[in-house]
Parts: sequence; structure tokens; C-alpha cells
Amino acid sequence: MLEDAYKLLKETSDECLRKIAHDKFFVGYAQEKRRHSFQVMGAGNYIIPRVEWLKNKDSSYIEMVKSAVLLHDICRFAEIEQKCLYKRRIDHGVAGAEFLRNISEFSDIRIWLPIKHHGHVIEALYDDEAYKNIGNADLRQEVERICFIIRDADKIANLRMLAYEKNMRYLFFGKKTVDPSADGHISSPVREDMDKYTTLPRWDEATPADRMAGYLSWYYDINYQYAIDFCDSLKVTPRLIELFEWICVDNDFKEPFLSRFTGFLQNHKYLR
Repeated sequence: MLEDAYKLLKETSDECLRKIAHDKFFVGYAQEKRRHSFQVMGAGNYIIPRVEWLKNKDSSYIEMVKSAVLLHDICRFAEIEQKCLYKRRIDHGVAGAEFLRNISEFSDIRIWLPIKHHGHVIEALYDDEAYKNIGNADLRQEVERICFIIRDADKIANLRMLAYEKNMRYLFFGKKTVDPSADGHISSPVREDMDKYTTLPRWDEATPADRMAGYLSWYYDINYQYAIDFCDSLKVTPRLIELFEWICVDNDFKEPFLSRFTGFLQNHKYLR
């Protein structure tokens, strides 16, 4: 299955690149999203062998989980085509779920339903009729935990990129050059959310400093200890803290925010 998942990713991304070849920006975007799929797979390959509930699963089950991780953004390419050719927007997770559930090899609900909601708040999964209609409690838990793996792998791959790939930071901040004197203030909506141990809503983020606080808040939505360990092994977390300390100039926000953040990391219990 995993070999076929790689083949499907290549075919889908190649077809997208063929259709948008006239547009340099979208070509670069599609190439980056293909690279991202491999980076998320790399993060997944760190998490999956360590997860306790997967250790008694056979090789075909592990391939199924890895295929779900690899194909999490399979319809990013359809999304890019729609943006480039027709100026339309689609939800790549929802589109990916519909695409995969119509391919017999990948039609397992443990693949397409986690992919559908990997980019949504987790409550969207719990509210989905397909999830609520799963009669078997064990299967429902499998769907949830595979979704957690995809979400964690996706987050930590992006966090690693933000920490280490300076030339890619414009994707995170929406501008190529960040100047703390102009970009380092925290907006009121983000200040109001400072005391919540939840991911900051993107629509509240108005400045690069807001966005950097938002990226640190992603840690509040990480589920597995091994995702945290991945970030620790690559020194991602301290680099992101340093980046936030550089960007944010509002010390009245920065100091209590980082105190709560570091306290959470030290005391929170993650899945194993």
C-alpha cells in the first residue's frame, strides 16, 4: 500500500505541475507542497514506531497508517490548480477525503476520515456524522489516534521548517522581511487569548509577532510525546522561542506568554 501511496502522490503532483507550468509562483508552491508531504512522512516515521498502541500491529496496518500520513495533503495539488487556473478555493482536507474514499485501496475510513480533518480543529472530527456513526468503539479510537498522528506530524514538520529554513519563513509570516520595530507588536485579539492553552485562531493574528505566538501555540494541540521528542531532538523548540523573543517587542505580553508556554511543556502529559 505505501508504495502505491508514493506513486499516487507523484502522479497527482506531476499532473498538477503540468497544468500550472505557465505560472512560476504556483509551480514553486506545488513543489514545496510535495516536499512537505515527504517531510511530514519523515516526522511520521519518527512517531509511528514509538507509539505504544501500534506496537502490536502487523506490517500491513503500519503501512496503512503511514499511507494516511503521506497522503494527508493529496488534494493540496487540486487546491493549487483551482487557485491558479480558476481563482477558486477548496478545502484540501475535505477534497482529499472524497478523492481517497473513491480509490478502493485507500477507501478505509481510518485513512480518509483523519485526512478530512487533519487541518481543522479536532472538534470537527468529533462532530462529523461519519465519525459519530462508527459503531465500534475501537475503530472510532483508531480513527481519532491516526488523526492525531497526522496532525502531529504535519505540525512538527512545519515547525522544523520555520525553525531552520530562513528562506521559507515568508510562507509563515506572509512577507519576506520581518522588522520587529514594525512587525513585533501583539494585537488585542491575541492578547485576549494569551491565557488559553489552545491554538490561537489564525483570524486573530494580524502581525508577524501574532503569528509567531500562534505557531508556539501549536504545541498545545500536539498529542504524542514522540512529537515533542522529535522537536527536542532537533532543538526546534528553543529555536522557535528565540525567534519569538526576537520578533515580539511587547515584553508585557512576551514574558507571561513564554512562562505559561514553558510551564505547559514541562508539565503536560502526552499520549504514548
